[in-house]
Amino acid sequence: MLRRGGRRLGVDPYVLTFEAGIIAFAVGIATYFAWPTEPNPLIGLALTITVLLLLWRMPSLWSGVFMTIAIMLAGFSWSALHTRIVSPNPVNIEQRLEIKGWVSAIDQGGSMRRLQINVTSSDPLPRTGLPKHVRIRVGRNFPDFQISDGIIFDTVIGPMPGPAIPNGYDPGRRAFFDGLAGTGFAISDGQKIDVDLSLRAALSARIESARREIAKRVMRAAPDKTAGLQAALLTGIRDYIPERQTESLRASGLAHILAISGLHMGMVAFGVYVVASVLLAAIYRLARARDVRKIAAVIGIFAATAYLGLSGASVATQRAFIMVCIAFLAVLLDRRVISLRSVAVAALLTLLIRPEALLSVGFQMSFAAVSAMVVIFRAWQDRWPRQKSQGFRDRVRAFYGSLFGTSLVAGFATGVFALLHFGRLANYGLIANMAAMTVFPAVMAFGIIALLLMPVGLESAPLLAMSWLIEFMLSVAEWVSGLPGAVATVKASQPWVIGLYGLGFALVCLSRRKAVLAGLSGMVVATLFWTISPIYDLRITDQGRVSLISKDQAVTTSLRADRYGRDQFSRASGTPRVEWTNYRDNFAHCDVLACRFIVNAVTVSVIEEPSEVPLACLDSDIVVLASRSAGPVARRACQATLLDHRALIASGGYHVKTSDPMKMVPILSENRRRRLWGQ
Repeated sequence: MLRRGGRRLGVDPYVLTFEAGIIAFAVGIATYFAWPTEPNPLIGLALTITVLLLLWRMPSLWSGVFMTIAIMLAGFSWSALHTRIVSPNPVNIEQRLEIKGWVSAIDQGGSMRRLQINVTSSDPLPRTGLPKHVRIRVGRNFPDFQISDGIIFDTVIGPMPGPAIPNGYDPGRRAFFDGLAGTGFAISDGQKIDVDLSLRAALSARIESARREIAKRVMRAAPDKTAGLQAALLTGIRDYIPERQTESLRASGLAHILAISGLHMGMVAFGVYVVASVLLAAIYRLARARDVRKIAAVIGIFAATAYLGLSGASVATQRAFIMVCIAFLAVLLDRRVISLRSVAVAALLTLLIRPEALLSVGFQMSFAAVSAMVVIFRAWQDRWPRQKSQGFRDRVRAFYGSLFGTSLVAGFATGVFALLHFGRLANYGLIANMAAMTVFPAVMAFGIIALLLMPVGLESAPLLAMSWLIEFMLSVAEWVSGLPGAVATVKASQPWVIGLYGLGFALVCLSRRKAVLAGLSGMVVATLFWTISPIYDLRITDQGRVSLISKDQAVTTSLRADRYGRDQFSRASGTPRVEWTNYRDNFAHCDVLACRFIVNAVTVSVIEEPSEVPLACLDSDIVVLASRSAGPVARRACQATLLDHRALIASGGYHVKTSDPMKMVPILSENRRRRLWGQ
């Protein structure tokens, strides 16, 4: 059936069907996460089986359509089932609990530490069930605990935070799929207890302990300026990177080196593969009797597996690991190493393991970059076959040509996704990558040598050499980020716009005429809707904090509170760098009981007492009463939009477009509260 459907389109049926099927599977996953309520996975499974039965009896003319629908339903059903399987029983209200469990991770941040606890029992038991993992803040004087230590202590635990802006990054959803049921703080000193760990838990704890120990040794042995970056590149732990370095890397387009992905995994795995091939080829009898490339490929897989565990196994790292394993498997089977098929297999395996990865910017940008490079360079090789280099000059030209090509293609492929997600783009990223990435292979090579020498205590020399090269990269980042117009900023986009653009991009990568036309159309439509989407200039939080961005100023009710939310709000409006001032200084008219200001003919009153509601409602468009609820009588009598404590807590706050016509959107949508991670 699939063979006939492919032949009718005049292409290789299996290639088209498989790659298009992965796209359909991803569309099904996206549909699940966009669904307004939590669906029953059994209903989706029943629909999938029904469509497959219809497909069995359907004339071949409709087979492709029904197969696409079946695959989409499979993605939808698997996402729903996976969500229920991994549910950590999230805490839905703040409550006091005595927690018993063991320490699975430790994050250090200033004077506070955060312990991630694998919970084995709690007293009392929350109504939602025993939470699987919780993250607890502890003070400086809290007893010292190590990973895998058993612990029992009193805590106050509440739900994970939701998005700070409408349709923004949702830390609660990510925490849900990471197994975190809640967050809170300790109210008693912890006591160490004996716990029995399963084999899997013990292995996980040992790997995490090894990561932390290696990061600490790097911090001790490496120069202070670059030690944080070196620890991040080798272990994936970014706790020690100075904020200034992170910002300069972002502004210069070099922040991708912080996310351990295909670049890092490829250099480690294939670097080990090349060295192993050379050493094995030097053994004359072995080289004559066996294909040393295949032995080296197995060694490369082991190296990639070790680096996967050492680096923390993020989504981007998992994708890179799968790609590397597929490439080495191709060596073992004498097949083409890199192709669009291997990219599709990596995407499928990633989505089967973690369907929620589809929503992450790391998944989208990493697959966009690798897919674009595979498609472009395959077309390039088909048109201009590679010629054998004749000398040193040819090799240098080929190296810089490939570096320029990969930077250009990856930059174009990921640039729009960066704008859609973050509202910012490094304009001179190509220059920075051309200059800095020339030394990055050597950076990773010295890093591998340092790891190999660490058991015998000789890691200082390679870490010092690694530091010199990273200092060069940082100098490039600081120079490029300091250029005029280094960063372009635009307003943020809606999730469905990102989804439509991503679908169009994936269809274009199929390189089939109709698919390319459909994909380009989707990308254009997404871009058009992005450009005409409204900009919200007024922010009201669930605690009644008011912030406003106008053409000439940015004001807020409190400079200390809601800093992260204000930052996200300003970025979403396309003005990330603003100087906030208190709105009482020269913007709002305030007395003892209320403050009032006007923006774009919209009058906003911020009051403290319910007794002021009737008066404020007479001549205001929006009335904010943060401290208390107004009561049913006042709410019915108020002709203005009344946002009292009850309404703000229920909605999470609002973003308002004050220009005509006025539009308000809640920060926490009603749909989110119907999903498992928002309940």
